[in-house]
Amino acid sequence: MELKQLEFFLMCVEYGSFGKAAGKLYTSQPNVSKVIRMLEDELGNQVFERTGRGLRLTPYGKEIYDYALSAVKNSKLILETARAKKKNTLYISTYQSNSISRLLVNLYKNNKDVNIEHRQGTVEEIITQVEHGISEIGILYISQKSTNAFLNIISRKGLEFTVLGKLKACLYAGPNSPVYNERTVKFEDLPRFKYVRGLKEFFSIEDGLEHVSLGPVNPEVLHSAVCTNSEHLSTNFLLMTDLVDIGINFDYPKRGQYKIKNLPIEGEDSFLTMGYVAKEGHTLTLYANELITYIQDCISP
Repeated sequence: MELKQLEFFLMCVEYGSFGKAAGKLYTSQPNVSKVIRMLEDELGNQVFERTGRGLRLTPYGKEIYDYALSAVKNSKLILETARAKKKNTLYISTYQSNSISRLLVNLYKNNKDVNIEHRQGTVEEIITQVEHGISEIGILYISQKSTNAFLNIISRKGLEFTVLGKLKACLYAGPNSPVYNERTVKFEDLPRFKYVRGLKEFFSIEDGLEHVSLGPVNPEVLHSAVCTNSEHLSTNFLLMTDLVDIGINFDYPKRGQYKIKNLPIEGEDSFLTMGYVAKEGHTLTLYANELITYIQDCISP
């Protein structure tokens, strides 16, 4: 049994439906339903009755509710106790990002006494890790379209989002792309290309601007020929085929080694807001503050 299953269970009890719980958990309704079903399979009992008016606890669900509540609460206390014993440690969660990886390497080189505990995950996982004290901060990229929903969700979890800057959306193109020698691309031209793209995320990640407002272009009409979470694969497709990739202009050290260009996308909505999530009122530790300074230096023109 995973702690995540109990957290989803408690949220469903509080809001009485998979859909409402999904909104609070920063995930999709099918995902919540799947997690609860897995919990029920593992327990060998149904915890909810599915009715036309929503969810209702079964007698067994009522029986385990208090245990689940205690388990989640105690897990937070255990994590906080464990963290308090480890000094000189940066606890951080991020998306998969070569740029962030390079900055963490720089942090270590400049502070040989530092310990780094890094976790990579989705938006949902990053927020959960910060909420439970597993990570001090979580680095995120948020689309303009999703900002209000994102802020509402994290505020209910006792978290806050600090903006570090806005990053321009761009098109990554290799030597075989028809736009390789262009200086910029326009929104209206995006549907005519074929893409290698990152796996879909609700709020968008560094290599895939899913749900970002692309002006007159709906991301769903873009032709994604290849979807992958492997940067090695996407880089090779960019180098050896006419496929392109939508990303953000945030210093890709590895791609910069190759003949891959990043072409700015013209349009006022073509950017992501970059920042970090932390607990409300939290003062950054020395190492977290140093890393944030590195990121700001990369964003600054």
